[in-house]
Amino acid sequence: MLKMIVMILILILKEANNYSARCEFRGGIEEYLQAASSVMADNGIFVVCENWLNNDRVYSGAKSAGLRMKQVYPIKGKYGRKENLFGVYVLVREVRCIAEQEENGIVAEPLSVRTSCGKWTLKYADLLETMSIPANHDAK
Repeated sequence: MLKMIVMILILILKEANNYSARCEFRGGIEEYLQAASSVMADNGIFVVCENWLNNDRVYSGAKSAGLRMKQVYPIKGKYGRKENLFGVYVLVREVRCIAEQEENGIVAEPLSVRTSCGKWTLKYADLLETMSIPANHDAK
């Protein structure tokens, strides 16, 4: 039992920098959206990643923060999975009359990172190359 506790503590300490975001120790997505909105320039853009299980919270938090969803990119960890893993959300702080505001943005087709065999998908490999990250597709 003690060995298990020590192993868990090592894991926590090893990844301590990641836990604050995953466990919402510093606030949830709503607080991040509110904070972003408070420092954004008029017509500014904010991009954030969030667990897909919190998709509804992103939309409601954006509305409360005065942000409009411009684009959503759903990401699947593996091709063929039913549920998305997380989303990349592009939000804008537009200063317009309410009558001029557009509807919430477009939700893109989900991007799968890996094929059913565990290799990177061609779309993901292309995305890596676009970001100047070598995508040795055959080696993955």
